This record gives sequence, structure tokens and C-alpha cells, in this order.
Amino acid sequence: MFPLEMVAKDAVAFLHDPSWVWLDVREDEEFSFGHIPSIKHIPMSALTPRDFDSYSKDQKFMIVCRSGSRSGRVAHSLRSMGFVNACNFSGGMFAYNSLAEKPIPVLMH
Repeated sequence: MFPLEMVAKDAVAFLHDPSWVWLDVREDEEFSFGHIPSIKHIPMSALTPRDFDSYSKDQKFMIVCRSGSRSGRVAHSLRSMGFVNACNFSGGMFAYNSLAEKPIPVLMH
């Protein structure tokens, strides 16, 4: 089992690892403004347990949002559903951009 949260410098090591599903839970407008390439997107407001029916309970998930708050709630929910390897990308897109050569635009409300 992985920790419930992972800091950006550790999490990015798994970005291109095919055994991980990276999920951005920001809303559509935020996602379209800028996102990590090849990341799966389901807005938190639209997530349902059925979205995860096709995954085994040991699937590794890295959940991302703008700052880590929403993704933390989703990671916690996934853990309560039995997905023991759901991780929150601590600090969200802000943390990702602190490490990126070319930062991704983040919509500010």
C-alpha cells in the first residue's frame, strides 16, 4: 500500500509508469485551461463509484487537482471504497509546476 499523499518530487517518478492511473479531478474549465499531458480527466463533481468499476482494488491511482484539496478528498474516498493504492498528489498543479521545465497554466478563481 502506498501512502495516502505523495509529494510532487516523489510522485512525478510515476508519471510515465503504465501501472499507474493519473486522474485530474479539476472541473472542465480548469482542465481545458491546462493539464498534464495524457492524464485521465473526470471532474470531482461528476465522479461516481461506477467510474472505477473496471479497475482492480490494487490499481495505483495518482489523483491531481489545483492545490491538493479536492484530490485529497477523492483519494480518501477511493481508499474507503477499497482502492488501497489511491494517492493524493500533494500540492496539486501548483506543486507540479514548481518542478516542471515548462509550467502548465493553472486557472485561478
